[in-house]
Amino acid sequence: MNDYINYPDNAKVWIYQSDKHFDEDAKKHIQISIDDFIATWESHGKMVKGTFTILYDAFIVLFVDEQGDRMCGTAQDNSVKLMKRLEQELEVTLLDRMNQSYKESEKAVLVKLNDFETLYNDNTINDETIVFNNTITTKKEFDTTWEVPLKDSWHKQLVHVVSQ
Repeated sequence: MNDYINYPDNAKVWIYQSDKHFDEDAKKHIQISIDDFIATWESHGKMVKGTFTILYDAFIVLFVDEQGDRMCGTAQDNSVKLMKRLEQELEVTLLDRMNQSYKESEKAVLVKLNDFETLYNDNTINDETIVFNNTITTKKEFDTTWEVPLKDSWHKQLVHVVSQ
């Protein structure tokens, strides 16, 4: 599940965050479904070189090495259709960008985007809290800026310090 480590820095990345943590059965279902999908995934009549990983029992991270040939829109659409199918089968939400998270110990705490300000003002999270930047699009960004302190992330604009 860590095949992506050998992918080039410019490999495409899509991060799908769940609104619930995956249990072992869900992870097995995801593994089988995505493996089957990747085995037949085509773009421009050629097989897509893709892989994925499940992280923190909450993220499905899809990697594609375009190998100099940009993926066609249909191939991208098919991956979104797969995520929609997984949403129904697992009764989770994967495509809602309002789902966000932060790291506590080695776990992802799943929250809604509009919860960040309250969590910040309650001192549950702070500028040093690690947040997950699900907007990244390349493997290099994934390796360097997916997990970043709140103060260095786009999430910072969501928090406004309440004067005491």
